[in-house]
Amino acid sequence: MRFDTLLIANRGEIALRVMRTARRMGLRTVAVYSDADAASLHVREADLAVRLGPAEANASYRNIEAILDACRRTGVQAVHPGYGFLSENAAFAQAVADAGLVFVGPSARVIDLMGNKAQAKAAMREAGVPTVPGAPASGSDAQVLEAVRRVGYPVILKAAAGGGGRGMRVVHEESALPELLRQARSEAASAFGSDEIIIERAIERARHIEIQVLCNEHGHQLHLGERDCSTQRRFQKVIEEAPSPAVDASLRHEMGEIARKACAAIGYTGVGTLEFLLGADRSFYFMEMNTRLQVEHGVTELITGLDLVDQQLRVAQGEPLGFAQDDVRFQGHAIELRVCAEDPAAGFMPQVGRVDRWRAAPDVRTDTALESGTAVSPYYDSMVAKVLAVAPSRDECLGKLVRACERTVLLGVRSNLGFLSRCLQHPMFRAGEATTGFLGQEDLHGAHWQAQPSAHAETVAALVLGGMTAAPNAAEARLCPTAELWLVPSFDTATRHGPGGEARRVSIAHRADGSLNVGVHAAAATSDDAQAPRHVDSLHIADGEIGCAIDGLYRRLAFFSPDADSVWVQDGADAHHYQRVTRFGSGNSDGATLGVRAPMSGRVIALPVKSGDRVEANQPLVVMESMKMEMPLCAPGAGVVGQILVEVGSQLSAGQVLMELVAE
Repeated sequence: MRFDTLLIANRGEIALRVMRTARRMGLRTVAVYSDADAASLHVREADLAVRLGPAEANASYRNIEAILDACRRTGVQAVHPGYGFLSENAAFAQAVADAGLVFVGPSARVIDLMGNKAQAKAAMREAGVPTVPGAPASGSDAQVLEAVRRVGYPVILKAAAGGGGRGMRVVHEESALPELLRQARSEAASAFGSDEIIIERAIERARHIEIQVLCNEHGHQLHLGERDCSTQRRFQKVIEEAPSPAVDASLRHEMGEIARKACAAIGYTGVGTLEFLLGADRSFYFMEMNTRLQVEHGVTELITGLDLVDQQLRVAQGEPLGFAQDDVRFQGHAIELRVCAEDPAAGFMPQVGRVDRWRAAPDVRTDTALESGTAVSPYYDSMVAKVLAVAPSRDECLGKLVRACERTVLLGVRSNLGFLSRCLQHPMFRAGEATTGFLGQEDLHGAHWQAQPSAHAETVAALVLGGMTAAPNAAEARLCPTAELWLVPSFDTATRHGPGGEARRVSIAHRADGSLNVGVHAAAATSDDAQAPRHVDSLHIADGEIGCAIDGLYRRLAFFSPDADSVWVQDGADAHHYQRVTRFGSGNSDGATLGVRAPMSGRVIALPVKSGDRVEANQPLVVMESMKMEMPLCAPGAGVVGQILVEVGSQLSAGQVLMELVAE
């Protein structure tokens, strides 16, 4: 045995995933953490944990010297990098080896070779692997333009030093190239420390297929089948599944054998993934190789019965593989959902804050480090959980996951659970026909994708905020869903909001039989507009849920009220946030000065407007960077830019006023 103590150089669910297998194998585990993660679950579950430094990743999880010092302090003999951060950093792998420790992964030489997309493609072409036509995007903008013209539109700009969709932009026409190239370089530099970009031909109507490989130092290379990662938003994977609906046994064998050949050519060891684009004509092209465990490795585990972390660690110990290619069997269908703290209704803007209530769904696998009370910070990725299911058929697996979205409770920050549920139920996805362009071609603000108003959620909110133990006729509240909520300083406590955020006046009356009448009316409603009150009975409260019958229909909804004036209520996969307001203005906000605020901590990277500019609704005012993503903050309506309170490079805190906008 080469090691009995393992340090996991990562955080959250990644660290927990590795840690639990390592402990099952009898290994002692060491966690590392930043100041933002001092109370995290992965810290408490490890045998030992070492502080690395401040919350910023560069000062903690990407700090090679701090991690090596943690190794020295705890006497570990091996380091598992997880995925993300330093997992594909050749300098880190070499530093671990130079310190006399085992790096759980391929050699630094292989990581360096495959970590640069331009080098990787050259190596794959030499090994006889088909690659996407492309070119490096080096030199001046004029030289890049010439290279793009040689490749031919449409093209994809990609970060050469990393993956995960960071730094990727599609260019359809020449006029858009300069700005998209700037964005790609900026995001690549932020995510990977290098602004090097490569150009690839965009293969339209393609599927993103990846082949899982397992190789050891004794010269054995196996493939463990494919995963279909075509359902993507802004090049970020949303849903992954295995097997692919587009891959049959013959194509699986062909792609798998090419992957094995590629691994043999470069001397690969450990687990890894070769990513391909699969065309409608069944032609396929190598894109890149991930020299690490993938986020979506769980779906392969569910259909093969293998623990990939277990296999990683055995390879790192120098053990032979316990099976051959012909022994690999695929059973059933598995799908994974990436649950993120983000607001789909606000352009999928990442969310930060406290998760007030968390409960994983039963009967599925949930990989997460979430607990009730966990803080989602702006320093790391917005993915907070992975929900996976396996079933004998794809249709049954889809059904299990739709139910899992409805039974997973996540209250306190907005998430994409409802969006994921609707994606699973989309006719194109259900038919297995989703390509990489699926979500990009959809109107994600269309009727299919929007959360519907919920009478049950609204009534539960009324009961919670109105006080369910109040004397008859004593409870009255005004509720307003907080989606797209704007505070208008010209009124004391008024609201301005987008579609679906209409204010309501709610009255609660106790009946003689102990049931309730709940009246819900628009704020401006007259007596002629009055609707019949909702009759509420069979009221039960237990374990964070309210069960009640509204007009004879009984349902149970999860809820959490962080304070006396607001409440979260979950109906199915959608979480609704309501707050009490005390009075309403006329709704006429002409001339009002609005403060444009930062939705979370981050950094200003561009100011496309200046004081005095007239802007239209949805025009970008500030471009900020947070959670490794660029995001524009847009005007809520037409107006004139007033005082600008920040500059490019300014560090931002959540809620900070960035500029003033005088509404028209």
